Amino acid sequence: MDSQIMDDDLKEVHEARIHALVTGDLETLDRCVADDLTYISPHGHLLGKQDVFNSIRQGKMDIQSMEVAELRVNQFGDSAVLTYQATTKFRDNDNIFDGKVRGTNVYFRRQEKWQLYLAQQTSIS
Repeated sequence: MDSQIMDDDLKEVHEARIHALVTGDLETLDRCVADDLTYISPHGHLLGKQDVFNSIRQGKMDIQSMEVAELRVNQFGDSAVLTYQATTKFRDNDNIFDGKVRGTNVYFRRQEKWQLYLAQQTSIS
C-alpha cells in the first residue's frame, strides 16, 4: 500500500479490516467497524453494520479479493479520511462485481481505538 504519513494504529485497523472482509473474519471486522457504520456499495446499496454482517453470515455477501492501491490519507487528530483504488471481486446478493472501485473511508478514534464509520465505493471499471 502506498500511504502518506499515517498513524500506525490506523494503518493496522484499515489493513485488518480489509483482510477480515476477504477471509470472512467477523470477530476482527467487529473490532474495526463502528456500530453505526454507513456503507454505500458500488451498486448504490445503503447498508449498516448489522446489514453487512448478516449478509456475510447468510452467504449473501462474499468478498473474494480486494487489492488496495493509491491509498491517500488525510488525518485530522482523531479522524481520518482514506481514499483508494481497489481491484476487487465480490458478490452482494445477486450482484457480482469484478473490477475496480474508488473508495472513501472515514475513520474516527474513540476510546483509544480506530473504527470505520463511513465507507463508500464507486465502480470505475
